Amino acid sequence: MNTCEPIAIVGMGCRFPGATTPGQLWELVLGETDAVSAANRFDTTDFSQDAYSVTERENTTLDPQHRVLLTCAGDALADAGLPPEAIAGRDVGVFMGQSTGEHWDHLQGTTTVDMYAIATAAARSMASGRISYAWDLRGPCTTVDAACSSGTLAVHLACQSLRTGECDTALAGGVSLVLGTGHTAGYSAAGMLSPTGRCRFAHEDADGFVRSDGAGVLVLKRLSSAQADGDTIHALILGSAQASKGRTAKAIIAPSVDGYLQVITRAAATAGITPGDIAYVEAHGNAAPAGDRLELQAIGATIGAHRPAGSPCLVGSVKTNIGHPEAAGGLAGLIKAALAVRERTVPASLYSDSPTSQVDWAGLNIAPVPRATPWPGDGPAIAGVSSYGLSGTFVHVLVGEPPN
Repeated sequence: MNTCEPIAIVGMGCRFPGATTPGQLWELVLGETDAVSAANRFDTTDFSQDAYSVTERENTTLDPQHRVLLTCAGDALADAGLPPEAIAGRDVGVFMGQSTGEHWDHLQGTTTVDMYAIATAAARSMASGRISYAWDLRGPCTTVDAACSSGTLAVHLACQSLRTGECDTALAGGVSLVLGTGHTAGYSAAGMLSPTGRCRFAHEDADGFVRSDGAGVLVLKRLSSAQADGDTIHALILGSAQASKGRTAKAIIAPSVDGYLQVITRAAATAGITPGDIAYVEAHGNAAPAGDRLELQAIGATIGAHRPAGSPCLVGSVKTNIGHPEAAGGLAGLIKAALAVRERTVPASLYSDSPTSQVDWAGLNIAPVPRATPWPGDGPAIAGVSSYGLSGTFVHVLVGEPPN
């Protein structure tokens, strides 16, 4: 088994503000659309429970996050050309990220707490378990919580499982829906939310993030398996890494340059590339001024410093388009990056007209993306996708263009 083999993305499904498919997300970022609006919250009640083996009794208390994940998983499997009968009973892995449980917080005061309530809302393990149950999948099955790194951590673990032969196909994704006010009040009191209601990553006047809804699911296979099966390959995951920052920051929830440095370096080593091969980074970029500065410094130190003079590493964030869907934020960035390398186009990152003066962009050999641009250079398109969770977990995923 080749433990360094690239992983093929053969199916994608998503729900983000203004986008119910990956194609719509691509149109949204190419159109330089800011979709942060209450009107762009998606309906979670339009749900065919029978299609996912959910009983009527279960559906009365089922976490809307699990409804959205099931729907996205179905879309991703359809995109991959995998009907239910093709995967039932097979060693297909399921790795999902979920961080919040606001639906359960609400239920505790309004319904009887019984096994139905526990299995439909309280237990986050059911985010992955329901997918395995719905399609009768027999591979590894786990739900992970690394705060805003949850979805990308799920992808990293899925890639590891595929490379070791634990499964031959994997579904990996994440979900986060804003279903209560508790977390919002806490973030607001800490000054983390944007009072202007816009997520302006790396902008001179960045003032925090906007909470948003989102979910994304990928279908993954080893490249050799995808090619043998004749699959359409959207993009490749060349390598990935996860790590905690330990105590390299002043507070447990704060990011650090060291944390970003170690995962970018490890991901590049896993992929067998040099950091200078990375032409674009889809940043965590949640528009916290201090966090943006640290991330940009790390990208410059690990990637920009190794890029040719006059060819800086481009940096952007999909959060400028859709806000911050927390546990699913990395999945939005990963889908955007996969389509960017496939199309060899770097979409604009909104609010790049006035880059922050807190970093030396030229000295770091990095640059914002104020308008869509063709992929820099003629070599293979490789993008990095960063995420950071307030628990201290960093994840970096390297995405490459599909084979010809």
